[in-house]
Order: sequence, then C-alpha cells, then structure tokens
Amino acid sequence: MLGMPWSPNGWSATSGLRRGGHAPPAPPSIMADLIAVCTVLLSGLGMTLKLLAYALAVGFVFGLPIGVLHVFGAWPIRLALRGFDLVMRGFPAIVLLFLCYFGLGGIGGIHLTSLQAAVLALGLRSAAYQGELVRGAIEMVDQGQLLAARSVGLSTFGALRSIILPQALRFCLPGLANEYSIVLKDTSLAFTVGVVEMMSRAKFLAISSHQMTLVYLSVAGVYWALTQVGLASFFAAERGTRIPGLGSTQRSPRC
Repeated sequence: MLGMPWSPNGWSATSGLRRGGHAPPAPPSIMADLIAVCTVLLSGLGMTLKLLAYALAVGFVFGLPIGVLHVFGAWPIRLALRGFDLVMRGFPAIVLLFLCYFGLGGIGGIHLTSLQAAVLALGLRSAAYQGELVRGAIEMVDQGQLLAARSVGLSTFGALRSIILPQALRFCLPGLANEYSIVLKDTSLAFTVGVVEMMSRAKFLAISSHQMTLVYLSVAGVYWALTQVGLASFFAAERGTRIPGLGSTQRSPRC
C-alpha cells in the first residue's frame, strides 16, 4: 500500500521510505495502489473543474462580444481585436500563465492569487478562440435574414439578438466542444503557478511514492474520462438544438 499521507505542510517525500533510506517492499496489490492513487488525484478534481468552469465562462463572456465586433464593429475595433487574437493565440498557455502571475506585478503592481492568474490567462486565451467561433458562426447565418429583419423595422442589434445569435450559437456547439477539451488539458499547467489541482497532486504523489507510471497513467485516465463526458454533453446539446434541414446532409437510400 502507498504510505503517503497528506499533511498541512505538504507531501512528505520520505513518507514511503523505511529507516535507513531503503525503498519499501513491492506493494502487495496493484489494485489497492490504484485505488489509493485515484483517491489522492480526485482530491484535486474539484479545483480542476472550478478552474475549467471559470476559464470557459470568462472565455464566453469576452468571446461573444469579440465575435460580434469582428463582424459588425468598425475597422479600428476589428484591427485591435485582431491584435488581441494574434497575442492570445500565438503565445503558449504557460507563457500567459507566467505573465499574469509574475508579470502583472512588475508592470502595474497588480498581484493576483495563483487561481486568479490561471483563470485570467486561460480565460482570455479561450476568449480569443471562442471569438473566432462566434465570428464564423455568425457568418454562416444567411445575411438575407438580417436584411429582412431590418426591412420590418428591427434595428441591427435587435436582429442580432433575436434572429442571428440564436442560430449562430447552435453552430458554435461543435467548436465549443473542442474548446472544452483544450481548456481542460490546459488546466494541467496551472500547477506551475501554484494552483493545487489534479496535476499538482499527481506530481507530488509521483515524487513521494516513486510510482511514476501508475500515477501519470491514472491522471491521464481521469482527464480522458472528463474529456469524454464533456464531449458527450456537447454533442447531446448539439443534437437537441439542431434545426431540422439546416446544416445536415441527407443519406442516400440503400440500394
């Protein structure tokens, strides 16, 4: 069995060693070790899910207006948003994490907690991608609908809110499923700025137990399961909100 108790001061790197510095005997049961590993990893699941939810929410709150302004904004606004996209989509996620956690203090004296920095970095990066999803989805909607709405007295904003966006958000769902998968995996980088989530637990557990393969395969399995559950939810939402006859291809009858 794994002897790696968690204490308020952190993981003990020698908690699994006997006196004299020798490694403990081989564990009697791989299944018992697997259960012990998963128990520790799942203790960081709540923080991983919180970080994922916050980052996706920030990405959607900023990404929706970014996508709309990409299509309907004045050219200076579109140019500024283009620069934002180039930065957020061009920098690695870990660099953005370090800039938000370490860099903001040196630039403007802004000191964020590790969770706040991770949410800001991953959320703004997701906003750039979600903005492109919204932009592409809006352009998929027949622009004749906007003209028809204007002809019956609706403003551009009214037509966008009541006609264009409800359809565009349906078209976004497949892309949002992909974005969910990407942001979920990006949360595993948050331990580099001190967020104690699943990957952080896995790192300390692997060091203290010397069970590198078992620990990292276990954490990979948890991320895989979370990915599959999330993708299934998005695909179910896509099927439930699909407009009949729109964006679907008819299958030819069998001969």
